[in-house]
Amino acid sequence: MSQDAEKSQRKEAREHAREVRAQYAHEMGTPQLPEEVPGFNEFGHIPFDHLHNTRDLGGLPAADGRRIRPAKLLRSGCLHKASEQDVARLLADYHLEGVVDFRTALEREKEPDPRDRMEGVVFYDFPAFDEETVGITHGASLAEDMKAFSAAAATPHQMVMDVYPQALLGKTGLASYASFMDVLLEGDGGAYLWHCTEGKDRAGLGAVIVERALGVPEEYVRQDYLATNLFVRNRAEGLLDEISRRLGVLKVLDAEVDSLFYAFADYYECAMNAVDEQFGSFDNYLAEGLNFGLEKQQALREKYLV
Repeated sequence: MSQDAEKSQRKEAREHAREVRAQYAHEMGTPQLPEEVPGFNEFGHIPFDHLHNTRDLGGLPAADGRRIRPAKLLRSGCLHKASEQDVARLLADYHLEGVVDFRTALEREKEPDPRDRMEGVVFYDFPAFDEETVGITHGASLAEDMKAFSAAAATPHQMVMDVYPQALLGKTGLASYASFMDVLLEGDGGAYLWHCTEGKDRAGLGAVIVERALGVPEEYVRQDYLATNLFVRNRAEGLLDEISRRLGVLKVLDAEVDSLFYAFADYYECAMNAVDEQFGSFDNYLAEGLNFGLEKQQALREKYLV
């Protein structure tokens, strides 16, 4: 191929990529930012060195005019990059008692939690899926996920949205979230932290379950879910640069990366609609799906509300 022909082919490829990106982004929309929740400053964000999406649920309005007790319930992304100062703060400031990991075995092996630096903390492995789920677990690498998306007859956005009902309603997910809630109920006064990879999907759904069980109004639960979008931008943009270097910028769409790292309102709505369709209400899901009925909910509220 001549040099001129090669330049012409690259130009056509760039133009096609721009057209595809524009159409996909238009169909998907942009990540929605949350509305403010009264008395819940900065959505509980904790400015750690290397834990970009770690948040304290303390302060969220809950049942009976009470609020979630501060420094007891933490949601996060993965912990493997935690600095020594991050770990020290979790242990000293939050008296961390337990860590619940919703990732798969492959993810835990690839990016293990710093268990050797967190003496006295109990770790629980409660994977939300039986095996790798393309586009949400990043079990091999994000570059490999993108290749898998290219081979699948669906957009990354649709594929991520499709796994939300699986996480909440699949056999493995039901068992994991039920065990998670029982661990919180049996807590002995220290803080509990739960996480997945980015702290958006599986950890985000864990937060939804906890908040609904504690009587947080549904609209505030939704805003807390969307609050991830305030704290992941640098992470998403950094990984976009990395993928572009590995795969070539024309093979990667910004919108595809957005689908993996941002919390979209339709992800949340899809999950809630699936719960309503199968159980009739979220209260029924707690009671029947997770064996976490009114008695357990009341006990949880006594423990974690103030």
